[in-house]
Amino acid sequence: MKTILIPVDFSQDSLNSCKYAISLVGKEEFTFHLFHIYNDQVMVPDSSFPSGLDTDAFFNSDVIIALKEQAENNMKSLLKEVEAEIQQSGKTNIKLMYSLASGDPQWEITETCEELQPDLLIMGTRGLGEKGFLQGSMAEKIMEKAQIPVLAVPEDYQKFHFKNLLYPTNFDKLDIHTLQRLMALFENRSFTIHVCHFLLDGENEQANILMDELKKAFEKERLDGKIKFSLVASENKEEALATFVQFNKIDLIAFLSEKKHLIKDLFRNELHKKDFFRLELPMLALHVKSTI
Repeated sequence: MKTILIPVDFSQDSLNSCKYAISLVGKEEFTFHLFHIYNDQVMVPDSSFPSGLDTDAFFNSDVIIALKEQAENNMKSLLKEVEAEIQQSGKTNIKLMYSLASGDPQWEITETCEELQPDLLIMGTRGLGEKGFLQGSMAEKIMEKAQIPVLAVPEDYQKFHFKNLLYPTNFDKLDIHTLQRLMALFENRSFTIHVCHFLLDGENEQANILMDELKKAFEKERLDGKIKFSLVASENKEEALATFVQFNKIDLIAFLSEKKHLIKDLFRNELHKKDFFRLELPMLALHVKSTI
């Protein structure tokens, strides 16, 4: 049985993450573990304590209990929505579980990943603004910290499927292993991986040699149409990326998360991971130590 961990903050983004998770389920048994972190940093006003006491060390227990109860109620409502989506999909091999925690979202999500060891974590790229724990760069932070594959789904994204996956390469020694893991992660789905390298001036000959080596490693998959290899030359890397994504109808972008300078190396500092986020496409971050 495979497990997908889904951090939620009860926004539309959270429901979209669940819908995307449902779309990934094949014939195997799956468990969806919905996880919410509520804010327990509610301080009591200074006037409530005798002078001289450090109020930062105290919390209003009544407020915290109320926050937890509210989170429980919100979770139950979300579970009903997810159950309805599962029923509509016709899939009967999905089991729902949930848990609540208080504390720092980044820490709690990372700890839960280590504890549950899910096969995949799916989360939204945005949440409920300043009130949500998934706002800002949280998705990027989790991508860097988690030791498992992390898939970030853009806000309001409605294409709950993927047929074409982009894997940008700078010919890392881990490319073959990473591509094998991608195929294993989605082994029950029909899709094509587009392995692409954006050419820089004067590297054509070397790039062709390195790309040929990758092709040889996946000769069978290439002949079956499961993987394609491309070298793209362009002075404007942002434009080249956008054109490639549009022309090949890319639905998902995958990369190695812990290689902090992968994107910078790929595009000579002209593009950053944030440029991939701007494409408003789901992004899958893989870690060298993660297992599938």
